[in-house]
Amino acid sequence: MSWERKTRWMAAGAIAMIGLAVSAPGSVAADFTLDKPLEMVIGNAPGGAMDRLARLTDLYLKSENLIPSQSIVLPKPGGGHALAMAYIKAHAGDPSRLMAVNTLLISNNLLGRSELKYSDFTPLSILYEEPMMFAVKYDSPIKDGADLAKRLKDDPSSVSFSVSSGLGTANHMAAILLAKAVGANIRAVKAVSFESGNEGITSVLGGHVDVVVTPPGSMMQFIETKQLRFIAVASDHRAEAPLADVPTWKEMGYDVSVSAWRGIIGPPDLKPEEIDFWQKAFQGFMASDEYKKSAKEEIFEARYLNAADSAKFMGDMDAQFRNYLALVTAGQSN
Repeated sequence: MSWERKTRWMAAGAIAMIGLAVSAPGSVAADFTLDKPLEMVIGNAPGGAMDRLARLTDLYLKSENLIPSQSIVLPKPGGGHALAMAYIKAHAGDPSRLMAVNTLLISNNLLGRSELKYSDFTPLSILYEEPMMFAVKYDSPIKDGADLAKRLKDDPSSVSFSVSSGLGTANHMAAILLAKAVGANIRAVKAVSFESGNEGITSVLGGHVDVVVTPPGSMMQFIETKQLRFIAVASDHRAEAPLADVPTWKEMGYDVSVSAWRGIIGPPDLKPEEIDFWQKAFQGFMASDEYKKSAKEEIFEARYLNAADSAKFMGDMDAQFRNYLALVTAGQSN
């Protein structure tokens, strides 16, 4: 992990220790109870990391009797999560509608896809990060990361990348940063957008796209059956087993480090007791056996932040993405 990222997380932890609205681990706030079914909204099609996160939290909340049994996960794909964001925004003050989010919460506004900003919602928690993996079909002519870097530098249009939900995602950022690092023309990079990580994987398995860039959870079954091969990870350090043999781009001399973060937001105008209810609920989720089992299987790293610290984190991410999008815009205008 880079010094900047360590500093950010240390600062967040310090705020949590002294923090306003920070609750110690324990029972969920007793002064609010959700009395109608929860809709856990996702902004893409079923399948992929966001869907798995939403369903995992839904199961946990039901198992703890924190939400009614009729609660559902509600996919609302469209506009790179913009449709789902508009739906949540339209239910201001309603604690029964939440959304699982990622970097598109930040980038949609910066890209002009939506007038909505992260600050138009109620941040409830940041839950975890996932390493961003580069993989190819098992029999792909792309031998390894060094081979991909060379191909990209020699002719960036000769390689296509599958990225979930399009421009503005951590997937796309990883591909663009790699192109920049190898000295390729960013404008010529071929990134093919899919509504979910699973759709992108299918395109690579079918030979329609060369490289899939996504977190490892969706790909592990295909790695184990030798249908896909990992060639690199966009991280400051190697991931833990079973990914420990996958080299980082930095090891190969390319400064490419991107992770996919996941969090939960609610509509605007939630009451303090409602915010406290949800941040405690998700803090409990992070300590649960369900979460620990999933984290081991899908290879992601806990990074819990409460509501107040999540808002600060999102502000930091907004600044980071402005820099990234400036790079993309400059590349497209050349």
